[in-house]
Amino acid sequence: MAYDTHRTMYNVFDAAVKERQDKPCFHYYGNTLSWLEVNDIVNECAAAMAANGVKEGDRVVICAPNMPQCIAAIYAVNKLGAIASMLHPLSVKSEAEHCVNLVGAKFAFCFDVSEKAFDGMDITLVKCPTAYYFPKTPLGLIYNLGYKKKIKGKTAPANVTKKIDWADFIKEGKQYIKENGVPETAGKAEDTAAIMMTGGTTGNPKGVMLSNENVNCLSYQLFDVINDDFDKDRDGMLTALPVFHGFGFALCMHVSMCAGIAQTLFPQFDARMCSQAIKKYGLNFVFGVPDFFEKVYNAGYLKGVDMSRMKLIGSGGDVVPYSLTEKMDRLLKANGAKCHFVSGYGLTECVTVCTFTDPMREAPQGCIGIPCYRVEAMTVKPGTTQEVKGEDGELCIYAPTIMQGYYHDPDETAKVLVEHDDGRVWLHTGDMCFIDEKGDIYYRQRLKRVYKISGYLIYPSFIEESFRVMSEIYDCCVIGKEDGGKIMLKLFVVKNKKYADIPEDELKDKIMAFANQNLSKWSIPREIVFINELPRTKIGKVDFKKLS
Repeated sequence: MAYDTHRTMYNVFDAAVKERQDKPCFHYYGNTLSWLEVNDIVNECAAAMAANGVKEGDRVVICAPNMPQCIAAIYAVNKLGAIASMLHPLSVKSEAEHCVNLVGAKFAFCFDVSEKAFDGMDITLVKCPTAYYFPKTPLGLIYNLGYKKKIKGKTAPANVTKKIDWADFIKEGKQYIKENGVPETAGKAEDTAAIMMTGGTTGNPKGVMLSNENVNCLSYQLFDVINDDFDKDRDGMLTALPVFHGFGFALCMHVSMCAGIAQTLFPQFDARMCSQAIKKYGLNFVFGVPDFFEKVYNAGYLKGVDMSRMKLIGSGGDVVPYSLTEKMDRLLKANGAKCHFVSGYGLTECVTVCTFTDPMREAPQGCIGIPCYRVEAMTVKPGTTQEVKGEDGELCIYAPTIMQGYYHDPDETAKVLVEHDDGRVWLHTGDMCFIDEKGDIYYRQRLKRVYKISGYLIYPSFIEESFRVMSEIYDCCVIGKEDGGKIMLKLFVVKNKKYADIPEDELKDKIMAFANQNLSKWSIPREIVFINELPRTKIGKVDFKKLS
């Protein structure tokens, strides 16, 4: 099916507003905002920015979690034809400085906790209180008191060129509209809509430039996955995946805008509250990271919840253990769902998701799905453009979602956007995968995490998946460590709480006995370390850098 992707993000939102009017657009801590109410906020935000000198092509930093001001700011920036430079809301000062300097921003949005990261900068800063749109009810008061307690000691004022509180900012916008009218809509589909900051695991973070059309194409991929089966009055999206990351930005936030369905916003993943929202609002589009679903399942928050209307539920952002897929499939079946738990694969350089497993069939172990709508995939010999079939190779993607490039970094761009013999520019993902004769793609390992031991390629993800079947192990991670000029494997283990009292030496012996029976001798770890939990990056992935 053909979708109209040649529009700006704001054009998509505006079309939904005209259709949905007073229907729910946002649910936020029990408060509901209609499409018309959100439209007013977007227009007032755009007008206030115009009053403060923001114009087409400017870069505007948005450093806030999933709350109404953050989403409104994204579409207001897009309405003006400016560029939303998305920054993790818990960024420290050095990270905020790097982002602001990289994109040359003179205007930014922050929230209570991130304000201090902008201290000393020559910038106009809009402070957006998280509690501003809490409901004006006794429950809203309880939420507010709890939130104030939570952030106590975590906030500090920022000394910047100009600082405006959100309430005053909106007043400026209303005054601007009264005197000049709503700002004209600017920008084109091919213009850069957003700059996403990468994780920076190999040096300073890079700015991934994504056009309006890139984002639209990614969002409409989900339409194809579910055969455009939306019930606009009953469907709902859980927007708890952070919108500063491409996954939450395009697959949660913007899909809701494209489809005209309500979305429930959460500034952070809270397993209990998100589960309550799924039940209360009948949310049937639910995406998260593996750690979120593990917590939800283990706590039993969704046990017995009617999921007969669930249309798509799944995980991305990190390798999804097969044990998690099996557990969630059992839960879905018990709750009356007709779909399976899906996993996806993607990277910021193509907005994110470029493969999905089929929600209507059980995915084979290790499978990350098939290419999405208008996405092509192939594997090549690492470091070349030579296609390989029937064996592992580096996954390459060709799609309309491929980034425009890294902001002001042509050398790094050229390393991943490579022209092949077919004359097309493919994205080299840096991930080792296998594509079978049916087109199913199997994830092996990040190229940088593939180790060569005695001439054999060793995949830590395979070893980790093997150990996870042990009832004593809740989670684990394998890293390579240099020892005398050779690579040895080190296993980090998080014990299952049921086995917390087992002596470590006894459990080590059991793990080694399992390894000797089930793994090749090159895949057996030489060292085992027990830790309380695996360190995670700000977006929930295992932080291999800290383990190393």
